[in-house]
Amino acid sequence: MKNIIELLKRHFVFVLFLILFVFSLVVLFSSNRYHNASFVSQSSDWVGKIYDWRDQLQRYLRLKEINDQLALENANLRSQLPENYFFIDTTTHNVQDSIRKQRYFFRSAKVSNASVNRESNYLTLDRGRLGGILPNMGVITNGSVVGVVTSVSDHFSVVLPILNPKFQESVKMKGSGDFGLIAWPPGSDPAYADVKDIPKHVQVSIGDTVLTTGYGSHFPADLFIGYVSELNDQPEENFHRIKIQLATDFRKLSHVQVVSDILKQEQDSLLIQQQQRDGVEDNN
Repeated sequence: MKNIIELLKRHFVFVLFLILFVFSLVVLFSSNRYHNASFVSQSSDWVGKIYDWRDQLQRYLRLKEINDQLALENANLRSQLPENYFFIDTTTHNVQDSIRKQRYFFRSAKVSNASVNRESNYLTLDRGRLGGILPNMGVITNGSVVGVVTSVSDHFSVVLPILNPKFQESVKMKGSGDFGLIAWPPGSDPAYADVKDIPKHVQVSIGDTVLTTGYGSHFPADLFIGYVSELNDQPEENFHRIKIQLATDFRKLSHVQVVSDILKQEQDSLLIQQQQRDGVEDNN
């Protein structure tokens, strides 16, 4: 208290000036209609600007929540695309009918850890077994391929991305439909990959689009892989040497969608049964 009194004594003239100034403004604005109207107008502008700044700050603080919600909505919308369904023909006695059944389902997830500059890169997602994620599910972002889930825990999952030499997926040229394999050379540029096993008689040009084939159970057909950026053919070889620019920017990857093939178990089971029958026949 003593310090406050000493402070007031020291700045008595300035404090008195502020009191008289505020008092004069109150008298001015309360007794003069023009000044009162001007003050109300200016104060409304100030209040409006303050509210606008507050709203901008709140929107900025909610960006993470908004991004997560958009990722979930994108996954739900992608699940409803016609190419993720197949039709069951129920034609009997000249009565034609069909039932549309969903094959692919998409779940949103966020990348919690990633590497792009190592010889063998991996991604970690913030969603695991409790979130419906299982090994061998495909991972995409905005319609382009990211990789395949390799292992899961209750709350996290690890993804083998294109940027890993162990990743191999069948791909096709959009124009001709000829298919080959995508492979990433260890430690190379994370923006590019190679496409192998495309015969030389297939016409390939710079800028051609490369898509998924849908042959495996990881991805639906016709998902975006990238564009042909270079052709380095060798005369003595029978296949093109194709370098593509990847559609997925792994350096900016944040939200992804995990692809669940509802018919995967049935397809794999049928293949195993056929392989077992072939083995029995070979032994006989």
